[in-house]
Amino acid sequence: MPPQDPIPTLVSILYGEEAPSAWRSAAERLLRWAGAFDDWLSEFNVVDARHRINAWRTLFGHIQKPPWELDQADIERHASWMDAQGYSPTTIVNELSRISTFYRWCAQRIIDPDCPAGFNPAEKARRPKILAYRGARLLSREDVRSLLSAIQQDPSALGRRDYAFTLARLRLGVSLHSLLQLKWGQIELDSHGVWVRWRTTSRRRRLSADVWQAIQAALQTAGRLSSIRPADYIFAPLSDPLKFPAGSRAEDWLPGRCLNRCTLLGNLKRYGRLVGIPDERLTLSSLRLTAIRLHLDLGASMADMQEFMDSRTEPSSFKFKLGKLPQLPEGTAQFNGDGAVEIGIPPHEGMRFEPGEWLVHGYYARSLPPEAVAAVAAEENPGIGEQIVGLRILSRGLLERQVREPHLAIQLWEAYTLAASREAELLKAEQALANREKPSEWAEELLQSLDRALAAQGEQPVGDQMRGDALGSTPELDAADRRLVEEIAALRLQLRNGFALAMELKETLQYIRLVDLYGSCAVRLARLQKMEQSGGSKLEAFIMEEFNAAVKEIMQGYGFT
Repeated sequence: MPPQDPIPTLVSILYGEEAPSAWRSAAERLLRWAGAFDDWLSEFNVVDARHRINAWRTLFGHIQKPPWELDQADIERHASWMDAQGYSPTTIVNELSRISTFYRWCAQRIIDPDCPAGFNPAEKARRPKILAYRGARLLSREDVRSLLSAIQQDPSALGRRDYAFTLARLRLGVSLHSLLQLKWGQIELDSHGVWVRWRTTSRRRRLSADVWQAIQAALQTAGRLSSIRPADYIFAPLSDPLKFPAGSRAEDWLPGRCLNRCTLLGNLKRYGRLVGIPDERLTLSSLRLTAIRLHLDLGASMADMQEFMDSRTEPSSFKFKLGKLPQLPEGTAQFNGDGAVEIGIPPHEGMRFEPGEWLVHGYYARSLPPEAVAAVAAEENPGIGEQIVGLRILSRGLLERQVREPHLAIQLWEAYTLAASREAELLKAEQALANREKPSEWAEELLQSLDRALAAQGEQPVGDQMRGDALGSTPELDAADRRLVEEIAALRLQLRNGFALAMELKETLQYIRLVDLYGSCAVRLARLQKMEQSGGSKLEAFIMEEFNAAVKEIMQGYGFT
């Protein structure tokens, strides 16, 4: 087999790093199965094919046998292993079905004549029993009221958007995908009210008045209502997540993209914690299940529920499944006389950030526009909060790309782990920077020790003299201070430009590289800030300069240059 031929998917996931050598020496039987696997995958879209590849990768990772050597006992052992690993029964059933589908496809085409007719070890393998809504978490009525009340108290454009989405999630029973993908052109208005068409082939459904009002308010606050187009997403992300305040202008948003699940979930938990809803109970799934339960409690028929959920499930199984949905839990939220929960809404995470010049060279002031560096240096008390938020957002992007590109899972996971460790270092540095007036401890301790030693020998102390000399400064130290300030400003500007560039990147390996650069530069920025604001005081610099001069004099005295 010519080495330049691409390695088939089945060979890659079966042999891993040894795939190239295995493919070069592949026997005829492996060639047939590998070709069949790629032909089978070609019948699915990218997402479905990825799910099937992952199912087989998991199987081969546990039971290292080629597909023609597997038997029913192997498949059942694999199912038991997945159960022990914490896979849900639904996931296990789906994985076995994907494995079985490939065997059925091969049997129909007689890919391997040496296998028995209809060879399919996964077809009759025992599967776990799926209990509808097992472990389902619902919110109480009080939780719903307190959550909506909390979000309503956030007047920002982001708060209005989050409220519109959360209300829609609690009023509409459609899937999360359908809601996230909702575009302006799917909403229809006529003399009978407001309607939404979830699919082009489905009939339109009524959109409740409060959801429609919340959507309009969100778009109005965001400056999008007057210019929104039919193809624009309703729940769109910010074009610059680090800019603060942001969202009051149409250009602050990316209408051609829909909001991602991680951002939504993070925002929900932020509000939920304010009103005491545990993180494990507040999920995107729990909102939908709560909406379904609330609609059922109103006495809706099964036909109404199918329309409410935009479901195409058979009526008999649909009724059985809904019968397993648990009741709403009891709640304990406290309301005021107006039925609202009084809380303080903290500002959304974000920092001042005007889009940079998209620079890709140098980290020092001499490499950047002087006026841009000066503008950054003039910012009052910037801290490193912007870099912490930026690294979190970029890390979230690494997780999202793991789902889309499993073949790069190892590189993405390594990058995420490294980013997480750097974020921890930044958080630690932020705490150290919080006390900006803290004196230079080691320099003070050194001077005090020196004074004590001199006093013991009857000499005059020198600590006050050295402090005075340091504070009086010298042209060299002043120049060093200016260089440090400029370098900090230049690095901050470059980090902003790097973040903006990373957010636009499509190629994952380049994205990983930029996240790595962003994290390492953010840590360096934190160290420079600590040097400037505490450890890098003039007193330290003066003492180090004197120390170096003394060492140099001693070395010269001994004949060293």
